[in-house]
Amino acid sequence: MADQPDLYVSSDELDPIADAARGLHDELTEHGRMAETDERAAGETLSAHRFATGRSLTLLAEGWSRQVEDLLNDCARISGHLDQTVSAHTELEYQIQAEFHQIQRSTSAYDRIVALAGVTDPAPTDPPPTEIDWGKA
Repeated sequence: MADQPDLYVSSDELDPIADAARGLHDELTEHGRMAETDERAAGETLSAHRFATGRSLTLLAEGWSRQVEDLLNDCARISGHLDQTVSAHTELEYQIQAEFHQIQRSTSAYDRIVALAGVTDPAPTDPPPTEIDWGKA
């Protein structure tokens, strides 16, 4: 990594994390709510027979559903963010390189220093000629 830029981002390192988030998202989509229908039906049946556990089971099903939805959203957000991080960083790296190349094309060291500093200073002017008073002869 010594020859890489300071702000190095590798898709080889981030892709497995994004893939894992996508995989979890897919598994949750397929299996995360398998028991929800039966759980709600059981809760409603128990509530109809005036069992206090019926309401608890219904609340549990609702809470589980919210948790699954939150986790699905988080997985999608993580996956999308990591995909965008690599492409945005690559684009920014090219932009920075282009700016440095433009600065390096300046003609003088003074111009390069002023450009790096971001100062909008006009080029230095030559000092006025020295006047010599020879007196009156």
